[in-house]
Amino acid sequence: MTSAPAPETFPAPNGAAAPAGAEAPVDSPTMEACRAHHRQLQFEVSRYIELLLGELSTMARAAELRHLLHFIELTRQEAGDQTRRCRIDR
Repeated sequence: MTSAPAPETFPAPNGAAAPAGAEAPVDSPTMEACRAHHRQLQFEVSRYIELLLGELSTMARAAELRHLLHFIELTRQEAGDQTRRCRIDR
C-alpha cells in the first residue's frame, strides 16, 4: 500500500503554513470592506479605460484607421463588459 502524498500548504495570513482544505476564516467586516473597495476600484478603472477607448475610437474613425478602429472597439467592448461586472449596485 502506498502512502498518500503530503497535503499542499498555502501561506496563512500570519505567514504560517496552513494545510490545503483547512477551513477559511470567517469573513470579517474588514475583509468585506476591503473587497468592496477593490470592486469599486475595478469599476472606476474599467469605466475610465472604456471612456478613453471611446475617444481613441473617435480619433481612429476620423483618420480612417479601420484595422486599428476594429481592435480599439473590441477592447472598448471588453472594458464595458468588465465595468458592468464590477457595478456596485448589483
